Amino acid sequence: MINDEMISQMSHYNSLKSRILFEISSWIGRKFCRNRSKIPLTKEPLLLDLGVGDNYKDDWIHADFFSCPRHFNPLKILFSRKDKTKRLPEVETDLRYPLNCPDDSIDGVYFSHTIEHLLPHEAINLIREIYRVLKPNKWLRIIVPDLKFSVESYYGRNKLSKFTGCEAIMSYTQNWGHRSAWDEELLSLVLKNAGFINIKKVDYGTGGQDARLIKEEDIRQLGSLVLEAQKPDY
Repeated sequence: MINDEMISQMSHYNSLKSRILFEISSWIGRKFCRNRSKIPLTKEPLLLDLGVGDNYKDDWIHADFFSCPRHFNPLKILFSRKDKTKRLPEVETDLRYPLNCPDDSIDGVYFSHTIEHLLPHEAINLIREIYRVLKPNKWLRIIVPDLKFSVESYYGRNKLSKFTGCEAIMSYTQNWGHRSAWDEELLSLVLKNAGFINIKKVDYGTGGQDARLIKEEDIRQLGSLVLEAQKPDY
């Protein structure tokens, strides 16, 4: 049986209306909320979560897409069903654009289930930006949905909850606003080309050279790929 929920989500995220609203929100945020995009250098160590979602943790700086455009629409404020008490990230930005942060200023970056929402060239540019802002010898921990897992689901080697094999690949590549696909080989190559060294696959929720960067959510474990990479010393 076709997963109707997945088809409905795909129709929403891939609709022209959704893309236009996203671009309008980005333009409003970049033009009128530019102060929100600056990464504050106020914590020591400065650990940065890009694309935080709801995964907040004390003593981190969290970044996500602009929420400020809703403040330009009084009707949306009055009738929005969103929880008005929901925590907002310290940084609001569009990750397709350069990070508002000096070179060599971040002590660690956590980057989970975000890069697949970017086109390949946008993802590559963002990884280069992460390399730029990291301090020498510091680490990036990056998590993506693993295309290999979805392909293995297609061949029956594992089971992706709720989906047939074909639906697993369709969902990974086209649902939830996904715009690029990643596996260990490709992601490692992109990290290497950006300048990172000591690139290694590590276990979800454990492992890695910088334990401070472990903040995975249990709900995302199935089908996730975790890599760590280090910026070399100059």
